[in-house]
Amino acid sequence: MKSLIIPEGNYTPYICFDTDTNVFEVAGESYSEYTLEFFEPVLSWLSGYLAQNSQSLTFNFRMNYFNTSTSRRFFEILKMLEDFYHQQNNEVVIHWYAKSNDLDMIEAGEDYKDDFATLPFHISVQKID
Repeated sequence: MKSLIIPEGNYTPYICFDTDTNVFEVAGESYSEYTLEFFEPVLSWLSGYLAQNSQSLTFNFRMNYFNTSTSRRFFEILKMLEDFYHQQNNEVVIHWYAKSNDLDMIEAGEDYKDDFATLPFHISVQKID
């Protein structure tokens, strides 16, 4: 399966699901009113890839901002990764990146970590002076 790469848009994040390295990333900002339309093909691609993948996977979230609608899509992504982790017994590692002065982003990562407690979920806080 070919990698999925979607450039960052005005209201949509950068998507890079690299099938050569199995490092997947969502980065930037996501506050479109139409997150379902944006994320539907992403979720479909991810579902198809996970169904045939037998390798370990790293998933990075490097968000500066996202709206409530996007948070639902992230939940769906994490649920897919959790199912893959348990059904395929493959290693999945989640990295949630946030700046030390972005308490909302840190809290969002902590909430997802709690929601998906069986996934290896790491929150990396970059110190901002």
